[in-house]
Amino acid sequence: MRALTELEYQVEAEPILRKVFVNDNPFDRPFSPSITARRMIYPCECYVDQPLIDAVIAAAASSGDTGCYLSLLWKHPDHPNHCYIPFSEFSEAYNGTEENGRLVAVQLGLEVNLENVLYSSQGKWGIFLCQERYGLLGGSPEFIEEIRRSVPDLDTQVYGFLQNCRGSFEYLGMEPDLYQIEWLPGLLAHVYGPKKARKLLRNAINS
Repeated sequence: MRALTELEYQVEAEPILRKVFVNDNPFDRPFSPSITARRMIYPCECYVDQPLIDAVIAAAASSGDTGCYLSLLWKHPDHPNHCYIPFSEFSEAYNGTEENGRLVAVQLGLEVNLENVLYSSQGKWGIFLCQERYGLLGGSPEFIEEIRRSVPDLDTQVYGFLQNCRGSFEYLGMEPDLYQIEWLPGLLAHVYGPKKARKLLRNAINS
């Protein structure tokens, strides 16, 4: 495991990241066209929880990756914002505790925050975590299918996110018109295609 300076990130890791996500805005159609299988994951805060993260790493290893990068999008001025994690160290570095001394925050001083990206060392897949407590997962169809075998609710996590959005309207005493969330219809179309996006929104509004 090693931290990357901003210069090392720009030279080594960012070109790989851009094969997966073309920008750092989770509301603005971030997937590269080469990432053809996409899902929204929910809920998530700072880290991808088990069993999903275990399934992602297993699928990544099957595709030939031996490690991945982690980049923070809310950057700390005085601490590392990027690192490379070999899969042989990943479990303790990402899922471990401060007590074991192997967590990225302990070993590298990289304090993971609400918006970060975990991505393939070969640019084959990525997970973009957003402050709105959802994530964007993308890769090849085979990659997503392998994850689905271990995470049966992978395709339905988006419904939980949309129900949470609906609940926000209801809390404010408003009609649950999700089209009022300006970025949501476009993002859903970007992830699922226009037809399925309209169906998801319609079902969430009428449920």
